[in-house]
Amino acid sequence: MLRFAQRLFVLLACVSTLSALAQTPITEEPDYKPTLTFDVATIRVAPPPGANFRVSVTSPRDSSRFDATNLPVRTLLQIAYGYDAPFVNAPDWVNNSFYDIHARSDEAADARLAKLPVNEVRLEKRHAIRLLLADRMNLKSHIETRSSAIFHLVVAKGGLKMTPIPTPAPSADGEKPRVPPVDTQAHPSRHGLEFVGTNANMQAITSVLSTMMEAPVMDKTGLAGYYNYTLQIGREWSAHDPDTFPDILTAVQEQLGLKLESVREPVPNLVFDNITKPTEN
Repeated sequence: MLRFAQRLFVLLACVSTLSALAQTPITEEPDYKPTLTFDVATIRVAPPPGANFRVSVTSPRDSSRFDATNLPVRTLLQIAYGYDAPFVNAPDWVNNSFYDIHARSDEAADARLAKLPVNEVRLEKRHAIRLLLADRMNLKSHIETRSSAIFHLVVAKGGLKMTPIPTPAPSADGEKPRVPPVDTQAHPSRHGLEFVGTNANMQAITSVLSTMMEAPVMDKTGLAGYYNYTLQIGREWSAHDPDTFPDILTAVQEQLGLKLESVREPVPNLVFDNITKPTEN
């Protein structure tokens, strides 16, 4: 029962974090070299998950500040290295250890970030988090391309069953329209697990599905819009419930109008050479 509770809390933590972070994917820029580091960082073990368990991640666009509450180490690694990379040789505690993290640089760094394009800001912050992992968790890792079991997400034959969100019109001064933030809520019940997504792009949807499948899910739909959806999935605890929700493959096709196709192909894997639990401060 404890193991199940831990897995459920980790799942909800990942989903809550993805709600805040699953916007436009970070684009690699080989010619851009980020240099941001955190001048001050505290990492403390979070209290054991309970009934009021909640995950929060705050990282303002024009600030070096990174604040996280009840964040699993796995999710911190995914923020730093990407949600599509399978983990190799990761110890079990990476999945079920929760930490509160508060880190930032200085005012000069904040001023510099405020002048950078959004993608470069995200590259800078990812770089700072990677250095924090190396410093506080002794992380040594490398990227290695391996043939891996992954999933392609495609549009099912019956067509989409999600509700599209109209793209906001540009403002009078020609400024790019602001898209409302992605929000994904997960609600466990005796029937299984229900996800309610609002203003979700395909990056947000594939990130949720990657968490559920415990394997990378690649978007092959060609869809660029935003959607509202409800996804009800049966889980191990609902197997004996007569009204259990359908399995994830069936649910995705029947409720979203999408399809998960299992494939094997070479993809970048994050291979752990070393990682230790962080020392608190």
